[in-house]
Amino acid sequence: MITYLRQTRYLCTKPFFETDALIYSCKARDKVPLNLPSNAITSFYTCGPTVYDSAHIGHASCYVRLDIIQRILRNHFRLNLVTAMNITDIDDKIIKRAELQGKAWHNISKHFELEFWGDLQRLNVKLPDIKLRVTDHIPSIVSFIEKLVISSFAYSSIDGSIYFDSCKYPQYGKLQNVPTEAAPGEGKKNAADFALWKAAKPGEPSWDSPFGKGRPGWHIECSTLASHIFGERLDFHAGGMDLRFPHHENEEAQSCCYHRVDDWVSYWIHTGQLHVEGQQHKMSKSLKNTISVSDLLQRFSTDEFRMLCLLSHYRNSIDFGNETMTVATSVLKKFHSFLDDTKAYVTGVRPACDVDASSLHCKLDEAVVKIDGFLKNDFNTAGVITTLGELSSEVHKSINQKQTKLTVASESGSIQAVSNYIRQQLLMFGLVSMDDDHRSDSNESNGSTERIIESVVQIRNSIRSQAMSNKDPRMFAICDQIRDQLKEMNVEIKDHGKISSWSFTKR
Repeated sequence: MITYLRQTRYLCTKPFFETDALIYSCKARDKVPLNLPSNAITSFYTCGPTVYDSAHIGHASCYVRLDIIQRILRNHFRLNLVTAMNITDIDDKIIKRAELQGKAWHNISKHFELEFWGDLQRLNVKLPDIKLRVTDHIPSIVSFIEKLVISSFAYSSIDGSIYFDSCKYPQYGKLQNVPTEAAPGEGKKNAADFALWKAAKPGEPSWDSPFGKGRPGWHIECSTLASHIFGERLDFHAGGMDLRFPHHENEEAQSCCYHRVDDWVSYWIHTGQLHVEGQQHKMSKSLKNTISVSDLLQRFSTDEFRMLCLLSHYRNSIDFGNETMTVATSVLKKFHSFLDDTKAYVTGVRPACDVDASSLHCKLDEAVVKIDGFLKNDFNTAGVITTLGELSSEVHKSINQKQTKLTVASESGSIQAVSNYIRQQLLMFGLVSMDDDHRSDSNESNGSTERIIESVVQIRNSIRSQAMSNKDPRMFAICDQIRDQLKEMNVEIKDHGKISSWSFTKR
């Protein structure tokens, strides 16, 4: 498969698949048309973590947002996305952590790598098609560096380390204005030069190379691994905003020199950083202001955090705290309530109303066009959520009008059509609780449990009907007691005239 990708990936020199969409380009400092060489294979490489500690919700927000974008590319634009991600399993931080704990460095990296993949799964982030561990590809990295040295794009320092010569690449700084330094660092010709190969130090892990024992620099890893899979050009390369410089700038520079191309990556995608409410700095392990993924999921559901990510543009920063999570939770609950209410209407539990199907069809058509426009405008998910919320409000108005004498819900097909569309869009974003089957599973429910709840609700309906006939406050109090006790078990009862419906509330 890898050989096929590399050999057939870009036979065409001009883009011939136009998505009719815009995407932000850090090179152009503006939105540009999203055009691809092919819709048969689309490459998407993501910078993975350095596995020396547990992932925190700053990492989580990045990977959830990128997962949302990948789902949009796959399901809305119908691209055959091939995704890859690296794991940096050798680094100064890993070595230091191993020394502090008295463990082997590879045991540290392996432990946190497995934990990382588990965190992604718990966050409902689709795992990459291809996983790449740096230490599995040392020979390829050495070969990559060797070619840069032979081509005079890299040089050896006094201690045997290899540096990229930034002056040999005139476009250096194309992704971001590069800050200038007063003088080059020790062993470097120019201030912007960066290490491709770090000469071995006593007691540290190292590998053989034509330049002597050592290990890879950070930036060369992703260039080599992505090139190994996708060749001389990448469609998408993604990571957090903090990676744009120096990591991605250096990747682009060395890869363009290696492949002798003007541009290695067509579209860089950078996600905004996450801030904890009341803090000015990004979440960082070095600042000791992190919240682990495990801690997050003890307080909030996977979908509540994902909704937080959906409510802001992927390039904007996210404020995480009680206020913002309350908003995200509230929006999610409104969609859950909408789906429950439309189901109750269609199945005849809610009383029938005079629904204007023609008006509803027009509003659905308008929403479809608006949402397509939002997704084509640099993946504007916040606009999509707002539009879906407005559409659901229109349906709520329709089914909460004055009741008719009909015994069967009026125009239930139109109501179901809107419900289907809203559910499909939310599922596309990865909100798993919009799936009825998942909602039952997440409440540890099965057919027997649902039948028991249904029986209790029907008994309550009988008591409530009798109470309404006799106007007996004691019987009404019993109905309220049943409702409140079921609510404590995450079962919500809604009364619709003489009939009641129920749904799970803990998603």
